[in-house]
Amino acid sequence: MSKRTIFFPLLTALFLTACTLTCDPGSLAQPDLVSPNWREVVDGTNAVLEWSYPDTCNPENFEIILSKDRDYSVIEFTVLVPGNSTTWTAPTLDIADQYWWRVRAKVGSSYGGYSGERRSFFTLPYCNSSQLVAPSLVSPDFGAIYDNDYDSLEWGWPLYGTCIPESYRVEVSPDTPAFTDTTYNGATGSPGTRWGFGSTPPPATQFWWRVSAYADGTWGPTPNHKMFWTAPACTAASLIQPIQETPLEDEIDTLPHLILTWSYPDPSCVPEGAHHWISDKADMSSIVFDSNVPNIASVAMIVQPDLDDCKEYYWQMAMISEGLEGPPSPIRRFVIDRGGLCSCTETSLPIPDMVSPPYFEVFPDTNVMIQWENPGGCFEDGSSVKLAADPFYEDSSLDQYFSGGFITGYNPPSLEPATQYWTKVAFAVEDGGDPYIGDYSSTRAFLTGPECTSLAEAMAPVQDLPEDEVVVDTLTPLLRYHPGEPACIPDGYFINLQDDPTFSGISLLGAYPQPSTAVITEPLEDCTTYYWKVSATQSGGSGPESPVRSFFVNETGVCLPPGVPGVAKTNHYCREGTYPDFFPALWTIEKGDRVLAIARNFQTTYLKLTILNQESLEPFEQEIQCWSYVDNFEPGWPEIIAGMTFSFRDLPVEDPPEPPACHENLTFQECVEADGHYDEKLKICRCP
Repeated sequence: MSKRTIFFPLLTALFLTACTLTCDPGSLAQPDLVSPNWREVVDGTNAVLEWSYPDTCNPENFEIILSKDRDYSVIEFTVLVPGNSTTWTAPTLDIADQYWWRVRAKVGSSYGGYSGERRSFFTLPYCNSSQLVAPSLVSPDFGAIYDNDYDSLEWGWPLYGTCIPESYRVEVSPDTPAFTDTTYNGATGSPGTRWGFGSTPPPATQFWWRVSAYADGTWGPTPNHKMFWTAPACTAASLIQPIQETPLEDEIDTLPHLILTWSYPDPSCVPEGAHHWISDKADMSSIVFDSNVPNIASVAMIVQPDLDDCKEYYWQMAMISEGLEGPPSPIRRFVIDRGGLCSCTETSLPIPDMVSPPYFEVFPDTNVMIQWENPGGCFEDGSSVKLAADPFYEDSSLDQYFSGGFITGYNPPSLEPATQYWTKVAFAVEDGGDPYIGDYSSTRAFLTGPECTSLAEAMAPVQDLPEDEVVVDTLTPLLRYHPGEPACIPDGYFINLQDDPTFSGISLLGAYPQPSTAVITEPLEDCTTYYWKVSATQSGGSGPESPVRSFFVNETGVCLPPGVPGVAKTNHYCREGTYPDFFPALWTIEKGDRVLAIARNFQTTYLKLTILNQESLEPFEQEIQCWSYVDNFEPGWPEIIAGMTFSFRDLPVEDPPEPPACHENLTFQECVEADGHYDEKLKICRCP
C-alpha cells in the first residue's frame, strides 16, 4: 500500500474524530434509557446499564444515579462516566430488590435534564412457591378516592432482600368484598408493584382490591382487602344530606358492636369523608360518640368503644369535602339491647327524662308534642302521662297511659287555647294485672297560644286561687289566675301582693317576665291578712288590673281570723239584717258562745258576725254571716293571751241590708203597694 493510500484513511479517521464536537453546555439533551427495560429482572452481580445520546455532540460526562426509592429520596449510587460512553456496569447490587435509575449529560459545571423515563429494574433471585407471602397494600388506602387519570394501585413486597415474585395478580371488584365480579381484574406480568385499570372504571363507584404474588407456578396468599372510590370527589358546595341506612328509626340493635351504614344520593360524585354524632339525648345535647373523619370515603363504620347496653340513642351525620361539612341528616333514634335482658322490674324502673315541651314554652296554638326519654338501665312496659291545667293534677281527664315499650311522645288532642298546662311522665311495668307506675319525672309547664301581639290585647287577668277572703294554712300560698277574655298569652304578669288594702306599700312579689299563671309566694307572716291583684305585661307596658282579693294566713292554726272576737252575754237570734221585725233569724246564739265580728254599722250599734263552730272556733264550711245588737257581746275571748285588748270600733264599716219593701207587718194599703196579699183573717201581709 502506498503512503497516500495509508494517509487518506488516517486523515479520514483524524477528520471524523475531530468533528465529534463537545456539546454546548446550554443545549444538553436528555439521554434515552435503553436497558434494563421496564421492570426487567437482571443479575445483580453483573448489571449493565445502557442509554443513548444524540450523535451530534458528546458531553464531557454522563451522571448515572441509582436509588431504591421511586422519588430518589435516598441515593444508592452516583457515578460519572466519560461522555463518549453509553454503558456502565454497576457494582454488585443487593439481591431481590428494585432499583430506579436515570442518566443526565454534563459539560463543565452544567447538567442537562435527566432521562425522561422513571424506569426501574429488579435483581434476582425469584421466590420459590414456599417463600410466597401476602403483599402489603399501599395505595389507594382505605376510603381514598382514586383518580384513574393520575393514580395507580400500589403495594409493597415484604421479602425484598430475599426473593421476588415473577408477577402479581390484581383483583378489583365493585361488589361486596367477595370479589365475584372479575370485570376489572388484571396482572402485572412482572415483579412491578404498580398497576392501573385496563379500562376506565365507572365514576363515583366503590371498589375493593387485593393483590397476590406468583412464582414457581403457584399463587401466594392474599392480603386483607381494602376499599376505595373512583373519582370525582364532591365539592363542598355540592354536598347534600346523606341517607341513613342502619340502624333504622327506632330499631333495636342486638349486634355485639354497633354498625352505622349510610348512602349518598348523588351518584355523580363521592364525598371525601363524614362526621358522625351519637347522643343519648333526642336534641343531641349530650354527645357520647363523635367521629370526624374528613379523608375516608365510606358507607359504613363500626362504633368503638361500644355504647352502653339497655339504652336509647340518637344518631346524625354529615358528609365532608374540601374540609367543610354539608347539611346534616335527620336525627334518628335506636335502642341497644344486646342480650335481650333489658326489661325493667318494679325496683329498677328509671325516671323518664323530659325532653319537651321546654319550660314555659308558649306554643302558637293547641298543637303540642310532649316528649320524654329513657335514661337507660332497662326498658319499660308502658308510660303514664299526667297532664292538667293545674299544677296539682286534680283533673285527670287529660291523663294518658300507653302500653308498650319505647313510646317517647304524646300529642294531646283536647287542649284549650291561651291556657297553662302542667305535665309529667312515669314508666310502668306490666305483669298481668294493673300496671305498676314508677316515679314521675319533674313537671314541665307550658302554655298554648295565641300570644298577645300588643298591650291593647292584654285583658285584666281572672283570679282563681285563693278564693276571696279565705283562710290559708300555709305561709307560701299558691296564687293562680288566667288571662281574661278574649284570652291571649302576654309577655308576663305583675302581681301586687301587700298587707295594706290600699296598696300604698311595695309589692311582695312584683313583675314576672314569664307568663306563668301560678306563683308560690315567699314565706308570709302568720296571722296576717294579705291583699292581691294582677295585671298582664306586654310590649313594655302593663294592662288593666284584676279586682282585689284578700286571704288570711293561719299556718299554725291558732290565729284569730280577721275581725274582733267576742263572747255572747245573752241568748238571742242573729238575723239577716238589723230590723227584728223585718228579717228572719238565721242562727241562735247562746250565752257564752264565741263569735267573731267582721264589720259594724256606721253607728256601731250592730255587728256583722261570722258564726263559728264552737269546737274548732273556725267558721263553718258553708259560712253563716248575720247581724246582732252590739250590747249582746263582750269583746275578746277569755283564752286569748292577757294584755290583748279588742274594740268593736276597730271593725270596718258596712251598711246593713235595707228592710224589704214587703213584710208581714204592713197595713192593707201598704201591702197592696208592696205587691203583697193581705190576709184579713190573720191581719198580716203575705209577701211574694
